Amino acid sequence: MQRLNFGWNLEKQDSLTDVSRELIAKNRDARAETNAGQGDLSLLSVCETASGGVGRYQENIAALVRHGILSRVLLPDADRHILGAQPQVSTFHRKRRGVPALISLVRRFLAERRKLKPDVYFFNSTFALLPLLVLRAYGDRTPSVYCAHCWAIGTQNPESWKGKLIRAVEGNLCGLADLVVNVSDADLATARRFGYRGHQIVVENAVGAANPDARDDVFERRSEEETHLLFVGRFDHQKGLDVLLSVFDRARQKNPDLHLHLVGGAVRGGETFVLPDGVINHGWAKPDEIDSFYKSSDALIVPSRWEGMPLVVLESLRNATPVYASTGCGMDDFIARNKCGDSFALDEDILTDLLTGLRRRDLAALRPDAFDAYQQHFTQDRFGAEMSGHLRALVQGRKNG
Repeated sequence: MQRLNFGWNLEKQDSLTDVSRELIAKNRDARAETNAGQGDLSLLSVCETASGGVGRYQENIAALVRHGILSRVLLPDADRHILGAQPQVSTFHRKRRGVPALISLVRRFLAERRKLKPDVYFFNSTFALLPLLVLRAYGDRTPSVYCAHCWAIGTQNPESWKGKLIRAVEGNLCGLADLVVNVSDADLATARRFGYRGHQIVVENAVGAANPDARDDVFERRSEEETHLLFVGRFDHQKGLDVLLSVFDRARQKNPDLHLHLVGGAVRGGETFVLPDGVINHGWAKPDEIDSFYKSSDALIVPSRWEGMPLVVLESLRNATPVYASTGCGMDDFIARNKCGDSFALDEDILTDLLTGLRRRDLAALRPDAFDAYQQHFTQDRFGAEMSGHLRALVQGRKNG
């Protein structure tokens, strides 16, 4: 395979990453000393499901240990593998989503509550609002945080009967938490638009540093003009892969150097597709492989219909790979400010024109800004500093109250 570079020295990127890790480690150690003087806090993170972004978010919660916050995660036994070797895990039994599973969740939550007596609770996603409701029904005022990881109303017509029901449920029950954490400005805008209750703030999502052993030559390049694009995620309606594939052949007729790589697959009844020429499905990648796909790509394409803050964007940026995301991702302003790609309306003609105009040399020029965007906004150290500050303020405020 031929290794090619255009304008962005990938060895320089690795060097910058090493320097960044060293600085992060120093900051982490300094904060650890500070937090040691404050004393450790215990946190129970409650997940009705750990699939997708909710499971990945638990990596950020676990990393709060650097800031003196010790966490334990409650999640379905069927999702236990998602958290890998993380030891501080409790499970409840769930064959499938439904009423029996929710009853099982609540029973195990109450058992964990009696056993652990945590300083603070962290409830993840819509159905975790049920144990939050039970907690308050018991008269327990332990400080609690709720994070929607993308408000459920984003999947519905807000004026339909189902949309109104969702707004009533999540918009009111989230107010039972002492703090409502939104993972993006777009999520906060949604909460404010519909008048959701509670003290609403933004703590932007984060991902850990890239695998230092990631490769940049996963894809075979027959010429310097080839442009290799990447899609990562589930093959379902939300992720918009159907739109991307429907226009790719048309774009490739105008730009024959285009190639598209898919990393992911269909889950829970997701869609299957006939792939046009120039598209390769690699299936799901292992955690230690995914950075090699990003690093080898010229750009990430995110055609989602709706998102909170897609982790694939953050993973792409940490590998200095530009991002082209639909307006449904709510990252238009961020991408424009940081000059790390572009946003587009999810329209077939617009997307065709966008793909047709992509050239590897132009995309290579965006790589330094893409990596800088990650360093400035999406490191776990930044997340930990912000989140631990909010959690300590909650607990201290309750003690003073």
